[in-house]
Amino acid sequence: MPAPPKPAVVDPVLSLQLRIRWLEALVLGSKQLKDVSNPNLKSPPASQSLDSTLWRRAEDIQSTLSVATESNEECQKFITDYNKYAHLLSPAAATSATGSTEAPTYDSLSSPELETLVLELEPDIRAADRDLKEIDELDARGVTAAGKLQDHEALKDRLRLLCEAQAEDLVLYDSLEARLSAILQNYVSHITRLSELFVTWNDIVTEAEERIDVLERQKREEAMVTF
Repeated sequence: MPAPPKPAVVDPVLSLQLRIRWLEALVLGSKQLKDVSNPNLKSPPASQSLDSTLWRRAEDIQSTLSVATESNEECQKFITDYNKYAHLLSPAAATSATGSTEAPTYDSLSSPELETLVLELEPDIRAADRDLKEIDELDARGVTAAGKLQDHEALKDRLRLLCEAQAEDLVLYDSLEARLSAILQNYVSHITRLSELFVTWNDIVTEAEERIDVLERQKREEAMVTF
């Protein structure tokens, strides 16, 4: 019975590099492994290749994050104020009073935690204040009175009469609108006819004045000839 073959011995650094290359190929594709798979190219040392690959990936990630944050105001604001709220982003902040499922005891909150809580709750507080004002207004008008739902049954007849009266008013309004439109059209036509008559009258008067001037000039000339 032949002895089993001995497992191949692989250098730990080379094994680590191959695993990293394999992960890069799975995530980014095989394009990054083109230089490694080409036997004609002289490959750099393992440590240099590994460092350059990780450095290049870090630079690519940094440039991608820079481009993303430059076009997003919220991300810029978050990065600018990160140090201010860094204590709230730590794992310890998740187990503090603000992250507890029980009702928080505000006396035990620190000033930054209380300030952050108030800033986060400001829209809810304003919305609740508006809702309370609306409730008070409805309560003052008697809209929220409980136990008076059946009172609307007595108002159905009045509502029906009001709807019928409204329908009659709409018919009347339509007829009045039609009459008013006809009156306006007649008014416009009369104004147009008067304008035309005025233009004709102006032409007649102008022609008469010209004829009178001609006659007066002829009369003067005849008088001068007579003398």
